[in-house]
Amino acid sequence: MSEKEEKIKSKLFEVPVKAVVLKDGKVLVLKRASGNIRSAEKYDFPGGTVEQGESVINALDREIKEETNLIVEVGPVIFVSDSEKEYALDEERKNKIKTFTIGIGFLAFYKNGEVKLSDEHQSFEWLNIEDAIKKFDGKNMFYDRKKQMLIKAVEYLRNQNAVDSWKRCQADFENYKKDQAKSREEFLKFAKMDVISQILPVLDNFEASLKHVPEDQKKSGWVTGITHIQKQVQDVLKNNGVSEIEVKVGDKFDPEIQEAFSGKGESVKKILQKGYKLNGRVIRASKVEV
Repeated sequence: MSEKEEKIKSKLFEVPVKAVVLKDGKVLVLKRASGNIRSAEKYDFPGGTVEQGESVINALDREIKEETNLIVEVGPVIFVSDSEKEYALDEERKNKIKTFTIGIGFLAFYKNGEVKLSDEHQSFEWLNIEDAIKKFDGKNMFYDRKKQMLIKAVEYLRNQNAVDSWKRCQADFENYKKDQAKSREEFLKFAKMDVISQILPVLDNFEASLKHVPEDQKKSGWVTGITHIQKQVQDVLKNNGVSEIEVKVGDKFDPEIQEAFSGKGESVKKILQKGYKLNGRVIRASKVEV
């Protein structure tokens, strides 16, 4: 296997992270450099791909610092998307391989620093929400996802009764956070439920795929890389209050945390799908055979 193939196969599962960065009620929009291989001269938000051994939040902090020189406070998850990429293994593009991607969008708040762009981008703008949306309006899927991130950011802030605070300076936002700390904490406790529910089926498929890796390839580099990314996704869920419902074969059937997919017995004979809780609340019951 060539070095190029090894490198591509080590990326069979990728987690890119992006952020809508807010400062004084305005959004930071970057324009990619003309020489950028992917998405040249397109408008974008700061971010990049999570690297091996790195948490999602640390990766986002690092990418924002590298691309803009800014220090931010990373807020909640506001958008999740999944897609496939196709890489060519040779110059004739006859042999190709697909990678699976879960993109995670965050809301982030400017803390300090002056924008200094890396070679990846040629210009930047601080825009109000209406003008920022126009940059991504009616173009393609790449732009549509950025537009959806902006829409979700506005929805989140509106739900927090924070539109006015969002339009004021950072000092006003800090005062708002102190006044609303208790209600914000309760809101954030379950605000991620919809996003997490979208990630769980992806994690199911990911785990199922690893079960079908040939025995002679289980110790190969690309399998190790995928397993590491799987652990990262699990850690992201754990860090956001998600815990797996513990069910063992032989346990008494509990309709509060389990769903009987087949059978009429009183104890669990087989676990068909894992169940999960978010901050102690069941968001998906374990599917079992009884």
